[in-house]
Amino acid sequence: MELLAVIFSLFSVILTVKNSKYCWPVGIIGIIFYTIIFFQTGLMGNFILQFLFVVQSLLGWYNWNKKDATKIDWLQNRLKLLFLPVLYAIVVIFTIKSGSTLPYLDSITTTLSITAMFLIAYRKIEGWLFWIAVDSVSIYMFYILGLYLSSFIYFIFLILATSGLIKWIKNYEKEV
Repeated sequence: MELLAVIFSLFSVILTVKNSKYCWPVGIIGIIFYTIIFFQTGLMGNFILQFLFVVQSLLGWYNWNKKDATKIDWLQNRLKLLFLPVLYAIVVIFTIKSGSTLPYLDSITTTLSITAMFLIAYRKIEGWLFWIAVDSVSIYMFYILGLYLSSFIYFIFLILATSGLIKWIKNYEKEV
């Protein structure tokens, strides 16, 4: 199960780095497998996050398929990110009450993942910065849970997120 989650998630991230609209349906398959894994390992924040990821993936797929699809850009109003501490507090309360195995790490990855996914769905470069943070924390979190394959793939995701950040910045600079 973990191998399938890793394979589909890896292909999804590679397609995202390449700015391909097919990243979204491939990602949904990986999300389904990770939903099961996170439930089994007691990461309740990440478990619930997968349902939101499906919705966000559908939103991203819709946005990236529009005739006038948004071009890669920087977030114009960074004040919108002020909601993060509030979102984090809500997620911490949920993960603690739901009996999450690692409530604070689970909350960090959940909160930042929600933000990263929305930013990428709208082709905002900052999304990659959030994915870099998520991947860094996830490597450690999965390792201590014994999910070594997931820990390894999140190391690969970290490299891909860094690559995505560089490629999207270059793409943006070409268009400006």
